[in-house]
Amino acid sequence: MITLTSTKKEKKQLLEYLSKGEKDLKNNEPKDFEDFLICCKLFTKPQSYGTKIQNRWIKDNGYHKINSSKNRGDYKDINLYVEFKVSYFLDNQWNLLQLRPYQKIDRYDIMLIDKNYKYKLYQIPKKQMDRLLKEYGYVAHGTKDSNIENKNLEYRISIKENMLLNIEKYLVKKIKQKNNIERFF
Repeated sequence: MITLTSTKKEKKQLLEYLSKGEKDLKNNEPKDFEDFLICCKLFTKPQSYGTKIQNRWIKDNGYHKINSSKNRGDYKDINLYVEFKVSYFLDNQWNLLQLRPYQKIDRYDIMLIDKNYKYKLYQIPKKQMDRLLKEYGYVAHGTKDSNIENKNLEYRISIKENMLLNIEKYLVKKIKQKNNIERFF
C-alpha cells in the first residue's frame, strides 16, 4: 500500500504501474461492466473515463453514436436523441458536468456509480432535467458578467444522496443489452 510516507521510488513505481494499466485498458477491456468501471476509475484520468464509459455503453447496448457536430447528444435510442453523463461518487456526491440545455435532445441517460462501483442508470426526460438544472445547477464555465450574452451555456449539477428522491422515478430497473443479457438492480 502506497502512503504519503512511501519512498519516492515506490511512488514512481505506482505511477508507472498506473500508466501501464491505462495503456493495457485501451487494448484489453474487461468483459464484466463493473470490472470495467473499476479499471476506468483506477487507470484513467477523470477527463477521459467519461468518454471511455460512454463508448462502451453505446457498444454494449447497440445504440447509434451521433456525431458531436450535430449537437443532438451522444447517441440515438431508436428515435430518441440521448445525452449520456456518468459520475463516480466522490465527496458525498456525484458531479455531472457540461450539461447543455440548448441541445435538441429528448433524454439524458445519467449513470451514477456508487462507492462500491455498482451503477444505476436514470433516464431523465429533457424537460425534467431542465427543471433540475434550474433548481440545482449552475454555470460550469466563465463569470456571470462574461456569460450575459452567451446563449449556449454549459451547466454542472452536484447530486447528493438526499436528492436521489427527485429522480428516483426515472431509475431504470432492468437494462436489456443488445446481446439480450438482462441486468436487474
